[in-house]
Amino acid sequence: MQRQFDIFVNEAPDLLTVHWGWIIALGLLVGILGLVAIWRARTATLLYVGFIGVLLLVSAVAVLIFAFSLTGYWTEFFVHVLWAVILAIVGLILVTRPGISAEAITLMIALYLIATGILGIGFAFSAHIESLWLYVFQGLMSVFLGALLLVGWPLSGIFAIGLFLGVDLMLKGASIIALGLKLRAISE
Repeated sequence: MQRQFDIFVNEAPDLLTVHWGWIIALGLLVGILGLVAIWRARTATLLYVGFIGVLLLVSAVAVLIFAFSLTGYWTEFFVHVLWAVILAIVGLILVTRPGISAEAITLMIALYLIATGILGIGFAFSAHIESLWLYVFQGLMSVFLGALLLVGWPLSGIFAIGLFLGVDLMLKGASIIALGLKLRAISE
């Protein structure tokens, strides 16, 4: 059974294989953006939280427009209006108070990591699956990362999101570069 990446690369359009250099350049750009986000983690955190706030405000407007375009069902209208108001309030909080919002989001991430780590360890022991140690290790790492965030909170809230975003961008950049190199091998 082939992995999805291999299937995509083997069936890649000719246009992609000819322009593999642009894909590598995109991967390098995304990786460099990740390094900048790690280097300036506080700024990246505040920008990211503000961006999420703007997205929530835009979606509040979209939900409100959708609510008024519905005809005939009053209960759906009020649910959509309520949803739009909640989205707008949260979006405004994220845009106007990104520092405090980042701390709150980091606290939620820490609690999420701890909860999923504990549940993952419990699943590994109760399911009697192969590679038990891998699931236990994953759960322990999740609990460890959540505990690190929780111990350093609220200070960790200022830079954690930007750091996570930077690491994610670097890994995405590396995978895009790998795709470009594979397409280069196909084109030759």
